[in-house]
Amino acid sequence: MSGTVSGTGARERGAARPAQGGGYGPGVRRGCTEFMNSLRTPTDVGYYVIGSAVFLFVILRNRDNIDETTGLSAGALMLPGVLAFSMIFAALFGLATAVATEREDGTLLRAKSLPHGTTGYVVGQSTRTALEVCFSLTLLLVPGLILLDDGWSGGVWGVPHAASLLVLGVLASTPLGFAVGSLVKNPRTLGGWGFLLMGGMVAISGTFFPLSVLPGWAAGLAQVFPLYWLGHGLRSAMLPDAAAAGEINGTWQVWESYAVLGAWALLGLVLAPVLLRRMARRESGASMSARKETALQRY
Repeated sequence: MSGTVSGTGARERGAARPAQGGGYGPGVRRGCTEFMNSLRTPTDVGYYVIGSAVFLFVILRNRDNIDETTGLSAGALMLPGVLAFSMIFAALFGLATAVATEREDGTLLRAKSLPHGTTGYVVGQSTRTALEVCFSLTLLLVPGLILLDDGWSGGVWGVPHAASLLVLGVLASTPLGFAVGSLVKNPRTLGGWGFLLMGGMVAISGTFFPLSVLPGWAAGLAQVFPLYWLGHGLRSAMLPDAAAAGEINGTWQVWESYAVLGAWALLGLVLAPVLLRRMARRESGASMSARKETALQRY
């Protein structure tokens, strides 16, 4: 999960250099290389494993606590929300941090100087993010299903349902990650305010408890963001119909989940290219030097 943020170290050691020639093929290869390099970096692997272990520990501690409303264990109710959070954290927050970091260290400027370099950069980051999401979800889902007797009650048809929601969640989060990373001037801003905002989203998303227990205004606010709808959709795919009793309206809102995630994906696809082009136009050696000078003055 958190390996997205820590992966900056591997990129700074050379993995993130823009592939010669740019384009889609080199971009995909670059993304795969960065991801494999992160798996060979102890600190990056530590973030993946420790982040997943913390969530699994919380789930394990709650597997014997039965929710009276749904009749399911609290751990089983948590697992879909944890998967949703892990995916959005990597695809949105982690990607935004990577873009802001590589803007500051000059990687984006080098990519801009190559033919199709910006395209290769975007494709590379998207590929790396998709691989990180798959790896993080595997670290959570496989042990989670082993630890929980009622972790998956959605049957065979729940598999394509969950998979399609996760794909749509990636499509909704990745462009937003590029957009946010393009707007933020330095990664330290994301490290501070970003964590606070993510914490607020988690608190009202129903990740760790039924959203029906929250005040009406908080429940309404949660339904604006993709985290709630991805978690809700995954619960509808992984859990039995009885679990819907813990939702806001006491029923599954499957089509609403697809609609809201699709709307966020469309918004991101509209905003991200505009903001990335604007950022690329403004990147220059002078602007990068000015940012470094400002950073040095802080210390």
